[in-house]
Amino acid sequence: MGKAIGIDLGTTNSCAAIFAEGRPRLITYKGGETTIPSQFAIDEQGNRLVGHEAKQQAQLNPVNTVMASKRLIGRNFHSKTIEQVRQVFTYELMEGDNSEVLIKVKDQVFTLEQISAAILRKIKDVAEEALGAEVDQAVITVPAYFNDRQRQAVRSAGVLAGLKVLRVLNEPTAAALAYGLGRNLESRVAVYDLGGGTFDISVIDIKDRIFEVVATGGDTFLGGVDFDDRVMQYVLEDFYEQHSIDLSFDRVAIQRIRDAAETAKISLSTVTQTPIEVPYIFNGDSGPLDIRMTLTRDQLNELCMDLVDRTIATCQRIIKEAGCTKADIDEMLLVGGQSRMPLVQSKVTEFMGKPPSKGVNPDEAVAIGAAMMAHSLSSTSAEDGVTLLDVLPMPIGINKLDGTMHVLFEKNQPLPDYKTRTLTSGKDNQRSIMLRLYQGESKLVEENELLGTFVFSGIRPAPKGKVQIEVTFHIDSEGILNLTARDKATGQTVESTLKLGKPGGAKSKRKKLKNKAARKETAPPTPINMPTSSLAQQLGSPPPMAPPPLSPVPSSLAPSATEDAPTVKAPPTPTPVSEPPPLQPPAVAPKPEKKGFWAWLKGLFGIG
Repeated sequence: MGKAIGIDLGTTNSCAAIFAEGRPRLITYKGGETTIPSQFAIDEQGNRLVGHEAKQQAQLNPVNTVMASKRLIGRNFHSKTIEQVRQVFTYELMEGDNSEVLIKVKDQVFTLEQISAAILRKIKDVAEEALGAEVDQAVITVPAYFNDRQRQAVRSAGVLAGLKVLRVLNEPTAAALAYGLGRNLESRVAVYDLGGGTFDISVIDIKDRIFEVVATGGDTFLGGVDFDDRVMQYVLEDFYEQHSIDLSFDRVAIQRIRDAAETAKISLSTVTQTPIEVPYIFNGDSGPLDIRMTLTRDQLNELCMDLVDRTIATCQRIIKEAGCTKADIDEMLLVGGQSRMPLVQSKVTEFMGKPPSKGVNPDEAVAIGAAMMAHSLSSTSAEDGVTLLDVLPMPIGINKLDGTMHVLFEKNQPLPDYKTRTLTSGKDNQRSIMLRLYQGESKLVEENELLGTFVFSGIRPAPKGKVQIEVTFHIDSEGILNLTARDKATGQTVESTLKLGKPGGAKSKRKKLKNKAARKETAPPTPINMPTSSLAQQLGSPPPMAPPPLSPVPSSLAPSATEDAPTVKAPPTPTPVSEPPPLQPPAVAPKPEKKGFWAWLKGLFGIG
């Protein structure tokens, strides 16, 4: 059997670690780097590039370079977050037949699972070269606030990469493992994880080798790239004020400015001012124009203050949900590259009343913790065992007739857990029943993420209300949902089929046909079939590194919503957890009145 590693699959960078000879250590790339850029590209010659090779050519090939794909994985194409990023990302997004997000690169169409699988396979190859042995098992980390579909997608990507995924582990929990394992602690810690694309906060009790998550929350659309975008917007505004030239429509210019903005942001963690220089950004009437300006730490803080305040507001809410106060938290651990920003550290110190712990390396802790968990799961020694008690990050429920969500599993519900509900037929000789599952913290289902639509078919013919289908919902220790159903009268298992995506209708069907025709014109590689009979789908043997796009689930599987609306026997809906109102960002830069441009730029970067 091959070796087991821990993988921190990040938004901007990924890294891996292994536990060997009694201690964990990071796996190094050739050249000594410990991280691999989470980027995928196809160059002009048709070569597929991953990691450093993809990043090196990104400025000249932005349309065919995929970055920050972790923000898209497992999301519905019609979600509000996808609408926002479609205007910002330099590559093309498409809608799949099940409303999943597809990415078009060089006339080839990929799923997000395939993009992530290419990155994971690169990590696997680097690990095998560094260790001189086969690597076939891994613990892969995800943000604690990832929903079921996103966790499913990451697990599927790991299998596509040729890995046996031992566990999908929450990033803050992994960091807590790196901090506490082997130290015989008995303390309560809060893990503040601000990475490239996501923010998480988890309150965790550590008792020797038992790690119990008390409460967790976060924002899967808040991270370092948002800080980069604020700097990039500032540079674009400054250039427009000087030259009255709009660079926002030039994808090559945008990519070059984004890279310069990231470099400047990182530099300002150690210096108080830094130059931003991008030569030959535009060829004007009087010759080439450059970007040459100086950005100070105070200016960066002003640009990004509201982003940091959003993280503090979330910390305050989650600590309250944990049933404790700031005084009950023994240590606040800072994790993720963006947590190195001095403003973040000062805000956390001000909030907690004491400086954060220096007990973990912000860039390495998640991968180290994942490696420890991988060692524990693959070892036969009882001494290596670790007990993790996790919670559900967001409520899971079903839609009610009034458009609200009946919660099946509450937020911060200890895992694993299961619930049973009974569905009854709504008309004579009804042969199928449809059930939609949602995840999110809103009371209204339309504001939550649609996990999928289950169709229970092959129901025995009987008068209205005479057939009762008992459905069991089981959430495993990873927060992944499984579902089984049986006829209560006969005890026979009822066939269930998962249909992902947006609820059907004439309008959505026309969109699907239109998108299918558009993809046909691009002549993608021959698709392969994937199983869809269970929400916790397990893939077969992994394909090669460049798997072709997935085939759609036939739309004929979904009966009409009117026919199949089930009667659900369930207790009254509990009061949902309400979100605090979002903080309003302050004005960060003068905005001259230019016809049409500023309104468009506000929409592009989501600036209110």
